[in-house]
Order: sequence, then C-alpha cells, then structure tokens
Amino acid sequence: MLYGLHNIFIIESNKLKTDDQRSMNKKRIFIFLMLFIFSCRTFSSVEEGLKAYSEKNYKLAAKEFTVSSNAGEARATHYLASLYYQGYGVKKDLNTAVKLFTQSAQQGYVPSLANLAVMYNIGDGVEKNSFKAMEYQALAAKAGDVQSQFNLAQQYRTGQNVEQSFDNAMLWYLKAAKQNYIAAYNEIGLLYAQGQGVKQDYIRAYAWIYLAAKNDDAKAQLNLKNFDQILSVKEKEKGKMLSQTLLSK
Repeated sequence: MLYGLHNIFIIESNKLKTDDQRSMNKKRIFIFLMLFIFSCRTFSSVEEGLKAYSEKNYKLAAKEFTVSSNAGEARATHYLASLYYQGYGVKKDLNTAVKLFTQSAQQGYVPSLANLAVMYNIGDGVEKNSFKAMEYQALAAKAGDVQSQFNLAQQYRTGQNVEQSFDNAMLWYLKAAKQNYIAAYNEIGLLYAQGQGVKQDYIRAYAWIYLAAKNDDAKAQLNLKNFDQILSVKEKEKGKMLSQTLLSK
C-alpha cells in the first residue's frame, strides 16, 4: 500500500508566543515575524495544493506543492512525489518520485518512509533491495505507522528479509492491534492457536479471531470455524467475553 494524497494528517499551526514581547529587541522581532510570514505562505501553498488536487486540478496542485517543497516542507515533498508516482499534473517519473520520497523521509515524514519500504521491497521505481526495505519498514513502524507495524510483524513471522522471530512478530502485531488494525487481531489469534511466541491458548486465540471476524475480516471468519472441533460452546462463550477486554489492556 502506497501512501498518497489520501493520507492527510492533522496539522498543528505554530502559535506566536506573546509573553513579555516588549523585552525582545526589534531585530529579533523582525526576524521572527519574517520567518512566521514565510511559514504561513508555505502552509498556504500546501493547503492550496490539496484544494487543487481535490478539484482534480493536478497541474496547479503540482505547482503549489513544488513551492512548499522548495521551502523545505516535508509533507508537500511527499505529496509532490505522489504526483510524480501517479503521473498527475506532471509527467510520470518514478525516479523523481523516489528522489522526493527519500527527501521527505530524511526529514522524518512517516508516510514517505512507509512508501519507500514498499517500493524497495518489490522493486517499484528502484532496484529491489531487501535491506533498505527492512530499514525503512522498521523506521516507519517505530514512528507509529500502523500498516508498517503490521508488515513488519508479517516479516518477522515468516522470516522475510529478517531472522524469523515469533516474539517480535507478536510484539508488532500487538502494536498494530492497539491502533485497531483488524487484520492484526486474526494474526495474533493464530499465534496463540499455534503456540508461536506465546504459550498455546485456544480460548485466547478464539477471542482474538472472534474480534477480527466481528469486524468483517474474511480470513478470521473462516478461521473461526476451525474452533468448532477444538472448543466447547461454553469455552467459545468464554472467548467471546474475553474479546471485549483485549484492547483495553
């Protein structure tokens, strides 16, 4: 999954502090105000770019994002990269997209880290590089990106690009689950059912998979049927009750 313009984060604007302004000298005030005005213009360009994109005016969106990107706005750089990746408003250019995603990622912008992980993992616009894919995946996961947390857990579980570790798989599945990533519920349940990284516990396994199935996860709904031959009706009811408390811990 590539993060593009549909991934918009809450923006917190910097507020100008007013405490004891008279103690500041005029030169510092002037510099600060100039920086503040410049910041506002950059912010405005990003917002104008998003507005243009929503109206499918991709050329204008690219123009506005370029202005903010050149001013060092990581979010705008990510959006501009997305346009180059999709070929919206600009000629499709995966090399430029990768360059811009990398620039944004170096500024710590999480969606760009997540995109690069995917691109290096499958060789999309770059030469396939498992080491770089894993590096970006871990950075995005540690920064709290839920899709990356789930992907990292999958890699630890299967041993893809990393030494297999069911303990680490469970760790990252749980982090994703805490962010209500439904597919992670099913995977946690499977680890409990198989006793991988945890002590085997069919009731707890049922609880996690039931929680996923209740949230319309198709794989979980199929897996749930396997417990008919393992658990009694009373045990399954116990699992359903347990499922109500799993995410509150």
